[in-house]
Amino acid sequence: MNVLEVKNLSVQYPGAEGASEIVKDISFTVEEGGITGIVGQSGSGKSTAMLAVMGLLDGRASVQYGQITVKGKAPVPGRNIAMIFQDSLSCLNPSVKIGRQITETVRMRKGCGRKEAAARAEELLETVGIRNPALRMRQYPFELSGGMRQRVVLAIALACEPDLIIADEPTTALDAVVQAQILQLLRRIVRETGTALLLVSHDMGVTAAMCRNVYVMHGGRIIEEGAAEDIFYDPSEGYTRQLLKDAKGGRLREREKRNVDDPANREDALIRMAHVTKIFDADEGIRDVSLEIRKGEILALVGESGSGKTTAARILTGMIREDKGRLYYRGQILQRGRRMDSFGGKVQMVFQDPYASLNPCLTVRQALSEALDAAAGLAGRGAVDGRTAGHRLTDQEKEERIRKILALTGLSYSDADRYPHAFSGGQRQRIGIARALITEPEVLVCDEAISSLDATTREQILELIFRVQRKIGFACLFISHDMHVVRRISDRIAVMYGGQIVETGRTKKVCSDPWHPYTKLLLEAVPEPDPVRAKKIKSGPVKEAAGTDLPDAAGGCCPFAGRCGYALECCRRERPEQYVFGDRGVSCLLYSDEHSGRRSSAYRMTSQI
Repeated sequence: MNVLEVKNLSVQYPGAEGASEIVKDISFTVEEGGITGIVGQSGSGKSTAMLAVMGLLDGRASVQYGQITVKGKAPVPGRNIAMIFQDSLSCLNPSVKIGRQITETVRMRKGCGRKEAAARAEELLETVGIRNPALRMRQYPFELSGGMRQRVVLAIALACEPDLIIADEPTTALDAVVQAQILQLLRRIVRETGTALLLVSHDMGVTAAMCRNVYVMHGGRIIEEGAAEDIFYDPSEGYTRQLLKDAKGGRLREREKRNVDDPANREDALIRMAHVTKIFDADEGIRDVSLEIRKGEILALVGESGSGKTTAARILTGMIREDKGRLYYRGQILQRGRRMDSFGGKVQMVFQDPYASLNPCLTVRQALSEALDAAAGLAGRGAVDGRTAGHRLTDQEKEERIRKILALTGLSYSDADRYPHAFSGGQRQRIGIARALITEPEVLVCDEAISSLDATTREQILELIFRVQRKIGFACLFISHDMHVVRRISDRIAVMYGGQIVETGRTKKVCSDPWHPYTKLLLEAVPEPDPVRAKKIKSGPVKEAAGTDLPDAAGGCCPFAGRCGYALECCRRERPEQYVFGDRGVSCLLYSDEHSGRRSSAYRMTSQI
């Protein structure tokens, strides 16, 4: 039996040159108690179609259809149909506690009293894997991690007791481990409650892991449909084949890796962090972090949301100050108060959200020109070794720089006079990269710069970074939670957990033979674009991590001990040091002589997990 039936759905928006048709006469169904997927690039019309089904499009949209029914009735949001959106923070009221937001939904649906609704809310939080639900009900959304907020949104959806849940990119912003937990949770809820699930995603791995039937959208149309195995193993459309190729990394050429083991290269550190600590409220931040970025290399920094990756990047770029530790640029200590001046514009950053990182009131030319002026001003105050002078470019020199960087990043010179709203997400990210590279930096920091992009656009941006790096030769700190991308793009990798670096080494070695239990968990949680292999992903417990419940987690124990299947008794009492073996470093007591036995000088360390 079909829970959802949609026939001949079209959506149009008025424009200066006539109506623009975003969704073009599509039809699809969702089976009862099953999971159906809709995949396609950003801009293919997936989300617009879902909002039309929910009746949530604004008044400008013209929606036409032959039939939209949920179990033979019209869809009623909050009754027989519910929706989970990509950005959980924007879905929750930031000024209202979690418990009240869930209980209000329960009372509206069931017409019960506050006490009964509160009990049901705690039960729902327990169902979606949140530990200590009574505590969480007293907290505000900003006090929860991204994964926990997404669980709360799911609990609110379940409070509606719907026949169908539409999940629109529910795991895009989550790291691999939390994503796997949310996917496992969704599967369990479908199995135990009989609620049907319509999963909308541009992630072919997630779709392969979850869905029984799949629809492929392109240009507002459904161009292919069928069982997941047929779509993934024998696609009939060239567009579907390209999606799968991009998801597997088929477009990106193999990068020529540097010999990072060469002692000469180890002395080429442009920026080095030494025992840096930065603690915010609630004891969050980074502790005793040491890492270096060498000339011409790509260093990947990976870890789950809240592990401290962005904090480390912001300290490294001078946006925030560390509490303790030292930073070195070209071998010289950087003073905390003059860090941006010392860099002289030679360290630049590309941010995660291409929509929020550009000023909507500035044209591309104005944004690029502003970046050049800012870099010249910083250089004028004196870089650390006097290499840069405060020379401000003439208008003609600026224009030539703008022309060259637009061509280098795959944009047209005619784009210079357009505003950000006129570009797609991928094009905006190209503008962000152009703005960072126009100052000719020595170090480029990419903070989750491709996490919100679909597979095809992601491959284009990665190819762009590779191509420009080969031409310019900058070093790059590439922050990501996507292990597929990291293993292909980087020379070396540093893995963070709980504000600490837990493993470092050459990317190929770390990804093929992880030494730290958390690194192994990260790698096992990545879904492949293959229905058989993707359904075998491992996520660990569905409940939120219990590691924070350990005594003195900040300094008296291993931060991963509460989630580790290899934990020793000493892991709950002692904080591991960084144990170095050749080019590998690992913070795990399994590698200490004190707890694992003294080894001979000739012993060659291997993975202990």
